[in-house]
Amino acid sequence: MKRILLNVIIIVAMVLLIRCAHYASDPDPSNSSDTYTDFKDLAEHEDPDDYHISYNKRKGSPVLIMSPHGGRIEGGVSEIVRSFRDDYSTYLFEGLKTHDNQTLHITSTRFDEPSAVESIKQHHYVIAVHGYKGDEKNTLVGGSDRKRAKKLVRALERNGFSAELATTKTGLAGVDTENINNQAQTGLSIQLEISREQREAFFDNFDYREREFTKTEEFYRFVRTIKRVINQEYS
Repeated sequence: MKRILLNVIIIVAMVLLIRCAHYASDPDPSNSSDTYTDFKDLAEHEDPDDYHISYNKRKGSPVLIMSPHGGRIEGGVSEIVRSFRDDYSTYLFEGLKTHDNQTLHITSTRFDEPSAVESIKQHHYVIAVHGYKGDEKNTLVGGSDRKRAKKLVRALERNGFSAELATTKTGLAGVDTENINNQAQTGLSIQLEISREQREAFFDNFDYREREFTKTEEFYRFVRTIKRVINQEYS
């Protein structure tokens, strides 16, 4: 009996260790400086197989849903962006490395990947999805379109989510004119900064390879809330 109990303890410990290793392989970027100054700098030093760029253009879409920090750079944001691709244009820059995806992080005020710049200029509005290192469920809603950002905060709160308007004090407000979000035809954007804790709650398994297949009811409720606001505000 003692041997069986010991074996169970060992198996549980191994599972927890593997789980922690998966999470550690996809840490959110720290507040330290980026490795590269812009996309050209990144492309000159990184293997193109270590990142993926995708642009899905939907005819008549007034808004582009995008993230420059998808894949394993800021876990969970790619799945959110892709959930809009049947109805709206989407853009993703995704990190695919097995480790050190933080090196692929270029802050939004210096992110200038050519197809991202071009796709944004083809749309009236932008909604950008990001992640930050929060240990509580929360979404900071920023961007240059403060009026619609406030409406989205209220919509998220009505649907059971913790949300607040991002202020310039947080450094995550997304109001800088150099921010790629604000390069659309109207210059108006909404920027979502979703805490790590909230993003983990969107999936039963937060491992990069499993997220697409383990979305929770909370994930779908979050996406539905944003879609309703888009339909009301951009139609």
